[in-house]
Amino acid sequence: MGPFYARRPRPGSVRCPPGRAGARTGGHDDPVETRDDETAEEAPPAWVLRTPIRRREVWTYPVLAVALAAAVVVLVMAVGDVLARVVGVTTAVVVTAGAVALLLAGRSAYDEQSREASWRLHVVRVVVGVTVAGVVTVASLLSGASFSAALGFLVGVPQAFHFARSVPRIDRLVLACTSGAVSVVSAVLVVARLVADGVLRYRSGGWVGGAAVIVVLASVVSVVQFRAAARAPRR
Repeated sequence: MGPFYARRPRPGSVRCPPGRAGARTGGHDDPVETRDDETAEEAPPAWVLRTPIRRREVWTYPVLAVALAAAVVVLVMAVGDVLARVVGVTTAVVVTAGAVALLLAGRSAYDEQSREASWRLHVVRVVVGVTVAGVVTVASLLSGASFSAALGFLVGVPQAFHFARSVPRIDRLVLACTSGAVSVVSAVLVVARLVADGVLRYRSGGWVGGAAVIVVLASVVSVVQFRAAARAPRR
């Protein structure tokens, strides 16, 4: 199955009459040379080019998501305490639900091979990917783990947007909202440790130190992405 965008005629192309290949007529009989940039088709957006055209491509992201969920469960069951296990299993459930959404959207885009189906798949990928990253970030803070996952989320995703040729508005809005949610949860952890003496003390370093850093970084990312979304293209 070939990509649907490769089967469409190029916009602006001109069919020349026999014997006049490479030229077109102007107002009279004088030939007017055609230029390549006048008939060249504009490159499709990146989210169109990522439409699955082979059946195995439908399964790539869902399988990776399921593998991540399984790895989280194995890790927390092996080395985590009760709180870490509850947080880990909850995270795995969210990631698995995302894998199902990716599979359904990918199968729909593969079957339909249309621009609208490709756009729906892109939206699902962005929402699932950013949400999973945010959930893993919060889970790492709740379980008292290193906040390197949070730093990777708050630094890596915006950097990927920076180097992209074009970033749709929905991408920036999803990242802005998720970063804001991470900031709020991190702030709650900081306040909970400062005002509640019953909180497990061995997590005080991560809940106060690491979460406080994440509050600032996530807030900055959220504000920057909301501002960038106002100028971003709709698709």
